[in-house]
Amino acid sequence: PDVFTSLVRKLENHPIFSNNSHNPQLPVSVQLAIFLNGVGHYGNGATTEDVAEWAGVSIGTVYNCYRRVMIALLQLHDDIIPFDPMEPEDQQERDRAKQWVESRSCPEWRGGFMCVDGSPFNLFQKPGWHGEGFYDRKSRYSLSAQVVILPHNLRIVDYVIGVPGSLHDSNVFSRTRI
Repeated sequence: PDVFTSLVRKLENHPIFSNNSHNPQLPVSVQLAIFLNGVGHYGNGATTEDVAEWAGVSIGTVYNCYRRVMIALLQLHDDIIPFDPMEPEDQQERDRAKQWVESRSCPEWRGGFMCVDGSPFNLFQKPGWHGEGFYDRKSRYSLSAQVVILPHNLRIVDYVIGVPGSLHDSNVFSRTRI
């Protein structure tokens, strides 16, 4: 909840969320929730129709929310996803994450403070350019994405998107700033 609220505060003043229409946009918090619900599901539950039904809005509204949130997130990337372990505030965050890991896992992981997870995003068909590079170990054409978080508060501290699905997770991780 704290990360969501913080993200809403950083997004709400972006010009993409304002218009001069008599039909006002949904609040930024609702648009962000719709976006996060959509990107947080995979397979059958990730269709635009399912997200629209979940949110009680039209398919077009879901599309508009996705587009607006993605534009704002990409343009505000460095302000929204900053993490520098040399900064005092981020050092404190790192130490809290280490304490959380130590209290909930095995002794060997006590120095850990980040979690990484990846997902493939299946493509409709083989890409026309370097298509074989997108052929993954599950015999599908896909793009890979990885997210790096702090486990105690789920704060996203880095990510990689759009890497060909044929690459191993360690290769994808090597493309993070971390």
